[in-house]
Amino acid sequence: MTDWIVAHSHVNTEATAEAHLKRQGYEVYLPRYQKTRRHARRIDKVIRPLFPRYLFIAYDAETTPWRSIRSTVGISHLLTAGERPLIAPQGIIEELRNRENTSGFITGLGTDGLKPGEKVRIVSGPFSEQLGIFEGLTDSQRVAVLLDVMGRQVRAKMPADAIRAAG
Repeated sequence: MTDWIVAHSHVNTEATAEAHLKRQGYEVYLPRYQKTRRHARRIDKVIRPLFPRYLFIAYDAETTPWRSIRSTVGISHLLTAGERPLIAPQGIIEELRNRENTSGFITGLGTDGLKPGEKVRIVSGPFSEQLGIFEGLTDSQRVAVLLDVMGRQVRAKMPADAIRAAG
């Protein structure tokens, strides 16, 4: 199993940093997801990094020249534990790659395949045990749910793990 270290990029430079690292011969993993964006009466799909400003780089303690990563275009710094790069938890990259669809985008981010319009039950938080309608994921990976409050539908945003499909 490959070890992975974590690099922190400058704002909105994940793709640039990824390209420069690959050009230097590093194996880089930048998990992405596809998001629907609504703006000015337009709806389009955009690709966003799953972890904004973070990239994973394959690492072998014996052979990887990790110090040069810090001066790569787009990289702010490496996450370290003392003088050594911080190793990502075992299996995290494999788990993320298993959640990718055929296009290489991460899917099912805590929503277990819910589709907009489906009924959900809130399982934690102040609206616990309420029923609602799943609207979708927001930018910060929270879910938007429509709740019936005093005869009106009100949008509430909450963590993805706070909802389950209503059965």
